[in-house]
Amino acid sequence: MAATASATGSKRPKLGHGEQNEKASLPPMITGGTISWERSGEPFFSMGEGCPRVPMAMHARHREKLCQALRKRRELPEGAVVLLEGGNEIPVYDSDTNWDYKQESNFQYLFGVKEPGCLAALRVHDAHCVLFVPEMGVEYQAWCGPVKPPAWFQRAYAVSEAAHTSEVAERLKSLGAKELLFLRGAPNRDSGLQLPEPSFDGKADFRVSAVGSQVLWDEINECRTIKTEEELKVMQWVNDVSSQAHVETMRAVKGGQREHLSEATFKYQAALRGCFRVGYNCICGSGRRNAILHYGHPAEPNSELVAPGSLRLHDMGAEYHGYSADVTCSFPVSGRFTELQRVVYEAVWEATLAVEKRIRPGVSYKAMHRLAQRTLLDRMSAAGLFKGSVDDMMKVGLMFHFMPHGLGHQLGLDVHDVGGYAPGEFKKDDPSIKENLRLGRELKEGMVITVEPGFYFIDYLIEEALADPSKACFINEELLHEFWREVGGVRIEDDVVITAQGCRVLTVVPRTVDEIEAVMAGGQWQVSQACCRSYTADTTEA
Repeated sequence: MAATASATGSKRPKLGHGEQNEKASLPPMITGGTISWERSGEPFFSMGEGCPRVPMAMHARHREKLCQALRKRRELPEGAVVLLEGGNEIPVYDSDTNWDYKQESNFQYLFGVKEPGCLAALRVHDAHCVLFVPEMGVEYQAWCGPVKPPAWFQRAYAVSEAAHTSEVAERLKSLGAKELLFLRGAPNRDSGLQLPEPSFDGKADFRVSAVGSQVLWDEINECRTIKTEEELKVMQWVNDVSSQAHVETMRAVKGGQREHLSEATFKYQAALRGCFRVGYNCICGSGRRNAILHYGHPAEPNSELVAPGSLRLHDMGAEYHGYSADVTCSFPVSGRFTELQRVVYEAVWEATLAVEKRIRPGVSYKAMHRLAQRTLLDRMSAAGLFKGSVDDMMKVGLMFHFMPHGLGHQLGLDVHDVGGYAPGEFKKDDPSIKENLRLGRELKEGMVITVEPGFYFIDYLIEEALADPSKACFINEELLHEFWREVGGVRIEDDVVITAQGCRVLTVVPRTVDEIEAVMAGGQWQVSQACCRSYTADTTEA
């Protein structure tokens, strides 16, 4: 229409004086989305009606918690200031689109900021902080929305001050920064990767404390390890949402469908309840593909047809305000377990219960990993798959061939969260555990962990076991092939918070064979915190 008007020589009429005043009196466009304010003026994060309100004061308390821990460390230089860099949008190769953005987890923990491209300074001696945000040009408004001034960010995220990223060096000097602390400790224990150092104009004018940076790395990991009551409320919510989404997804499964319909259903059901992100790639195997531990990656994208008589293995978790659930359900497509499927499922369920009834503060998760292995060997021996002494099977490492992963891991802002080992300790320090055990320390009250035993029929691992006389002697090979063909793999995964006397299971999905078959037949299932299982730990020797 604009081109037509121009071609005909017509002009847009000018606004009269009264019309200009009316235009100017329009209220500002409502933006900010997930950030709102209570009547008291306190800011909070929420995805809308029916979703939890996460107060930004929670992150202020996280900052104080970290600074208190740092102030106890004598290695820390006087006048230390922590400088963190948040996440940045990353272009898709050479295109003008970006990969899906997620805030860097330590930055999320301390500030709860959703915007990319930010930095933040935190003065250790009093937890005074400055949030630095990018300065946007006027054209930003056309493409991305209103330009918010630093004052908006100061109010929205309940920080001491806010400024533009061009002012980092100047503000650091005003904070009296004598030495800076970066998150520059040991590499991430799971990925082996390290965070890049913050980059800003004037960086060369400041010293960076190598010792202090290692202390910062250790202490922020330990802070994130113990969840506060506010964090536990969020993690209960993402478990409630994930549990309901799992149940709805189970009911929608039919033979002849593609596996990825389960992924689509779960994401849709989670989004309906305010969780628009998942914490990791959805794993939606079926049949023998259940034995692919991290199925659902780009090369194997949950794309195969589901056989009517097969088992499904769904490993999916919703995310809210950066906090992720991690829940796995195994169930029969037909709605009824076959005899062999039931045997393996109930063995894994027994291992789950054995661990959940024993964990408590002070218990080593390495011991729980071995307890799960021993329980599975015992139950599958009773089913006839194994023969001989369970003690002897443990000595030769037979379970590695049927459960090559660890029993569980920490959970929080990362699905494989930090703090799985105490500072200075690493998985490789204990060669007696061959599996990738991401959590190998004594448990503490307030930890949120996964309990996820499994039993799988993985081709190359079974072939290795059968080729090793020290292991093949324990295996009933004839029965093995029946399980191998019909089961594929089973995993049960609960999210659990460690309590003073035991644990509380945050996950609320059907777990027993009877519960699963009833739900698959259309039975009701209630998801609420009141339905969570809680245990007072059995203190007898494992």
